[in-house]
Amino acid sequence: MHEMNENHILLLSKINKPGKIQAPVPRPRLIDRLNEGLGGRATLISAPAGYGKTTLLGEWANQLHRPVAWLSLDDKDNDLIRFWHYVTAAIEGAVGRLSDAFHASFAMLSPGQYEPMVIALLNELNDLAQPHALILDDWHVIQDPDILTSVAFMLEYLPQTIHLTFAARHDNDFIKARWISRGWVSQIHDVHMRFDRPETDAFFRLAAHRELNHDQIEHVLLQTEGWVTGIKLIALSWRHDEGLRALKLPSFERSGVEDYLFQEVFDALDEPIQQFLLDVSVLQRLHGSLCQAVAGEDGAERLDEVVRLNLFLLPLDDARQWYQFHRLFGDFLRKEEERRRPGNAAILLRMAAEWCESRELLEEAVDYYLAGACYKEAIRLLEQMRSVLIRREFSTMKSWLSAIPEDLLLLHPYLYFSYTHSLLWSQDVDLAETYLRRAEQHDEEIGGNWEPAERNRYLGYLYYVRNFKATQYEMDMVKGLKYIQLSLQYSPEGTDLIFASPLMPLLPSVFRSYNGKRGLHLPRGLADGFFLSMIDFMGRMGLQDSVVVCYGELLYERNELEQAEIYLKRGLQGQSQAHYQPEKVYVPASLFLSRIHQARRDTEQAEGWINDAIRRAVEGGANEALVLLDTERAAMRLRQGDLSQALEWQEHYGLSADDPVSVHQLFPYTFLVRLLSETGRLDEAWRLSERLLSIAVRGHRPMDALDLETLQAIILQLAGKPQEALLKLETALKLAKPDDYIRVFTDKGQRLSDLLAEYIEQRQKGNLRDDNAPPLEYVRRVWSSFDRPAKGAAASSKGLETLLTPRELTIFRCMEEGMDNPTIVEALGIGMGTLKAHINRIYGKLQVKNRVEAIKRGKEIEG
Repeated sequence: MHEMNENHILLLSKINKPGKIQAPVPRPRLIDRLNEGLGGRATLISAPAGYGKTTLLGEWANQLHRPVAWLSLDDKDNDLIRFWHYVTAAIEGAVGRLSDAFHASFAMLSPGQYEPMVIALLNELNDLAQPHALILDDWHVIQDPDILTSVAFMLEYLPQTIHLTFAARHDNDFIKARWISRGWVSQIHDVHMRFDRPETDAFFRLAAHRELNHDQIEHVLLQTEGWVTGIKLIALSWRHDEGLRALKLPSFERSGVEDYLFQEVFDALDEPIQQFLLDVSVLQRLHGSLCQAVAGEDGAERLDEVVRLNLFLLPLDDARQWYQFHRLFGDFLRKEEERRRPGNAAILLRMAAEWCESRELLEEAVDYYLAGACYKEAIRLLEQMRSVLIRREFSTMKSWLSAIPEDLLLLHPYLYFSYTHSLLWSQDVDLAETYLRRAEQHDEEIGGNWEPAERNRYLGYLYYVRNFKATQYEMDMVKGLKYIQLSLQYSPEGTDLIFASPLMPLLPSVFRSYNGKRGLHLPRGLADGFFLSMIDFMGRMGLQDSVVVCYGELLYERNELEQAEIYLKRGLQGQSQAHYQPEKVYVPASLFLSRIHQARRDTEQAEGWINDAIRRAVEGGANEALVLLDTERAAMRLRQGDLSQALEWQEHYGLSADDPVSVHQLFPYTFLVRLLSETGRLDEAWRLSERLLSIAVRGHRPMDALDLETLQAIILQLAGKPQEALLKLETALKLAKPDDYIRVFTDKGQRLSDLLAEYIEQRQKGNLRDDNAPPLEYVRRVWSSFDRPAKGAAASSKGLETLLTPRELTIFRCMEEGMDNPTIVEALGIGMGTLKAHINRIYGKLQVKNRVEAIKRGKEIEG
C-alpha cells in the first residue's frame, strides 16, 4: 500500500464505523431500546469494558435507516479543536460538506470560545432534510472541561434532525438529571448489556460452532454474569469437550478475571501465534506489511490467521487491511510480553518506528521511538524538524518532548527550549516559567564551562522564549523588545527551535491579533525598532513573512501607505509559509493591500487584491478565508455607497446582533455593526457594539476596541446625541494618539470626517475641555487624511477653518490673493523661516506639493 494511503487510513480509522463482525449475535432487545431512544435527544450506553458496546452500536448503525456519523475517541482527543475537528469530519462523512459559513465559524474556535461554532453547527444540522445519528464511542476518555461543556451546550439546543449516542465505560457525570427527567436522554447500563440465555446460546452456536445444553449455558452465565467478553473467552478457551466443565473462574470481579480468561485463551494457542501476538502487541494499529517488519516475514500470514480466529481484532477499514486489538486484549498482551521477555518491547517498538520512518510516516515513527525510550533515534528525527514549521500542533510537540528526560533535553538546548515554547503555546505558563528558571540556573551553574559559541546559542534560545512570554502573556512589549534584542545579540543567526501549528484561527489581521493592554500600546519610538528586530531575527530562519506583514499593517494604520505597500508585498513574496497554511500570510496581506488602493481611490486594483486572494483560497481549500475576504469586499462596496453587497453578505452568512461572538469573530461582527448603522437599526448596532467592545477589551485587542469606539461615535451622531458622540470620539483619539493611528478613523468615511470637523471646532471654541485631550495638531492631521470630497459633493464651509490653525489660515488667504513670500513676510511681520515652516505644514495638511495645488485643494474643501 502506498504511504499516503496508509497515513490516510490511520486518520480515517477514527471516523469510520467498525467493520462488520463475523457471525454477530443478534441482540434485538437492545436494538429496540436504541431505536426507542431515537425519540429523545441522546442515548448513553454505560458499561465496563468488554460488554460489547462498540459491537452493538456497529450493528445498530448498519441497521439504521438514517445516515450515521461515527467517531472513535482516544486520550489525545482531549483538545477542544482536535475533538471538534474529528466530530466535523465524521458529520461531513455522513451528510456531505458543511457550508462555508460553518467553516468560517469553526476557524474561530478556541478554548473558552466554543458557542459560536456550536451554534453554527446546530444551524447546519437543523437544515438537514432527513434525521441523522452521531455516535461518540469511548466517551469516557474525554475529561477536558471545554469539550464537556461544549457538547452539553450542543445537547441543550439539539435539533430533532440529529440524535447523539454516547458509549462509555462509566458515567463521567456528563448526563444531567434534568435531561433524564425531561425525557431527553435514555440510558442503557451494564445490567442491560449482559448476555441473557438466548443470546449466550446464540453466541456459542454462531461464533463457537457449539451447541450447549441448558445446564452448560446456566453454568457459563453463572460464571460470567453475562459479561460478553468473559463468555467469548470461555468459548475460545474451550478446545475440548471437557474444557468447559474443567474451567473454574475466580470470584467474578473485574480486576483479575480478564487476565485469567485471556491467559486461558492465550495458552491454548499454537506457539507461533502466541509469538506473533506478543511481537505485534506494541503496535497502535496492525497492517500486514507492518506486522512483517515487526514479527518476521510471515507476519502478514499470521495476521490473517489471527483474523480468522477472531481473536479480539477490530477492523479499522472496510477493506480489512488495518486492524486494532480490543483494548483489554491489547493490554493483556503487552503485560504478557513484558512478563515473558522483559525489555523486549523496546526492540519491537524500534522495528515499528523504522518501518514508519521508511514510509516517511515520521510523526508515527517519533511516537514509537519515544514509546520505546529510543531517545537518540527520536532526537535524530526531531533534528530534521529544526527551524521548520511542522504539521503537528504544539500540543503534540509538547507531548513528544515531555517524554524525553529533562537532563537529556538540556543536552540538546533547541529541544529544551522548543518544549518550553510549546508549553507557552499550550497556555501552561507556570510550568514554562519553571523551565525558564531552571534554564537560567543551569546557565549560572555550568554555562561558564561552555565554548562561547555554545553558550551564546543557549542564551539566544532563552531570550527568544522570554520574548514570547513577555509579549504574549505579560503583554509587556518593552520587555519583549529587550529580550529579542538580547536574543539577536547572542544568536545573530536566529534560532533553530522546532515550530508547530498553534491551531489558532485564521484572522484578517496579524497586527490586530497581538495581545496588548488598553492604552499601553508599544510606543511609536519603540515599535519600529521592535518590528525591525523581529523581522531580522525571524528572517535568519526564513520564518519572517507574518512579521513582515504585521509591520506593513502597522504602517498602514499610521497612513504611511507607500512603506506599508512595500512591506505587505514583501510578505507576500516570502516562502516561509508557502507550503503550510499560506492563507495566514496572503489573506491579511491582500486585505490591507486592497485598503491601500481603496485609500488611493483605485477601485479596480482594490478589488483585484481581494479577488486574487479569494481565488487562492478556493484553489487551496482555505474555506475559512472566504468569510473574511467576503466581509472586506462588502465593506469596500459599502464605502462606495453600494448597500446591496453588504445585505447579500448578511443574508449569506446569517449573522445577527444577538449571536454569541468570540474574540476571533470581531472582524465580521464589527462590520455588521457598521451595516446595522447604515440601515438605521441603531439600537441593534449599539447593543452589538457594546458587547463587541467588551470582548475586545477583555481579549486584549486594543485596535479592535478603537475600531468599535469610532463606530460608536458615528452611532451616537446618527442617534441625535452630538455631545456624547464628540466625547466618544475624543476617547478614541486619546487612545490612538500615542501610536499615531490614522486609518482607523479615515476608513470610516464622510460621517466621521464631519464629526472630527465638529470636534475641532468645539475644541477651538473652548466647549470641550479635558486636560488629557489629544493635541489639536494630531486631530487636524487625522482630519486632513480623509478622502477629498467627490466632485459635486457637499463640503463643509468651515473646512479650512477646521483643518488649519488661525495663523495658517491667514497665510493661506494671502497665498490665495497671489502674494509672494516676501510680501507675506512683510504684511504679517514674521521671519522667512517661520513662513516657510507654516507653508510646509499647510501643504502637508492639504496633501499637496506646491502653491497651485494648495489653492485648488482649498477651493475643493470649501466647495
